[in-house]
Amino acid sequence: MKRISGLKFCGFGRATGDLAVTNEDMEHFVDTSDEWIQSRTGIHSRYYAHSRSNAEMAVEAAEKAMREAAADKRQIVYLIVCSFTPDCATPPVACEVAGRLGLAENVMAIDLNGACSGFIYGCTVAESLLQANPIKSCASVCQTAAADGNIQKRLEGAKESYALVIGSEKISPLLDMEDRSTCILFGDGAGAVVVKYDENKRFQALCGCIPNQEILYCARFTPVIRMQGQEVYRFAVSKVPAAICDLLEFSEISADEVDYFVCHQANLRIIDQIRIKLRQPEAKFFRNIYEFGNTSAASVAIALCQMNEEGLLREGMRLVCAGFGAGLTYGVMLLTL
Repeated sequence: MKRISGLKFCGFGRATGDLAVTNEDMEHFVDTSDEWIQSRTGIHSRYYAHSRSNAEMAVEAAEKAMREAAADKRQIVYLIVCSFTPDCATPPVACEVAGRLGLAENVMAIDLNGACSGFIYGCTVAESLLQANPIKSCASVCQTAAADGNIQKRLEGAKESYALVIGSEKISPLLDMEDRSTCILFGDGAGAVVVKYDENKRFQALCGCIPNQEILYCARFTPVIRMQGQEVYRFAVSKVPAAICDLLEFSEISADEVDYFVCHQANLRIIDQIRIKLRQPEAKFFRNIYEFGNTSAASVAIALCQMNEEGLLREGMRLVCAGFGAGLTYGVMLLTL
């Protein structure tokens, strides 16, 4: 039997690097032009975190999402930071974020590296955790409640547990500014969502991996991003539409019944080819690649936040989000707002 219940998206937030870099600015670093970049990618500008860490951007995005969700810090029991660019090998970015946000000690704080599919992977993990264990722990709640003598009220609050899922990347230090086919693509930023388990909402996901370390990779000790752009293009325009169709078929929903498709903002040509293969109008595919470039695991989260800010998201809407990247990983999720 198909499971219907899933996630309610309660709050959205985003942050960018502190330095806006236009295509004209890129001309000072590499042999390129605004026309060359836009015609091949759809990108005009991106943000670099010149004096901001990955964690700082993640915290800013998370704070905005938490304010919108009106979520009590003690009720956030899962914190998942999706990133392939942590500030340190260890501890995880999530631990620093948890500390800066003042989350309860019983929060499970983890980093998840799914490359550009990371945010889809993170939401999938969050949904599974919240469904399996919607009340993670009442111990800290009871301890707090004992001080004010209102145990029953605190326990009632504990029944509504939240997960905070953040896509956050600081990619700019990993760019080879002599490789014009790659360095023009990426930017830094973070997007966050606060979610809770809701039996009346729908959430279904399909994720996968086609192992290949040559097409898109970044070595551990000589960290520079290398990419075979044409191979990434072929992978994305074949696998992503197929995965979306498989997910919709399983969910017994047609593409026409989806209100918006939110694809990883890697390249405008890729998004257009996915749209064409799904036979859907341009208006149903949100795009912000022009301003932000490719922010990897932050990409879909930033897009959702911007859509929310622009009043595009409404209760009951069906969205399909898709990510794809190094690994080669891919992930698609269907959600109702």
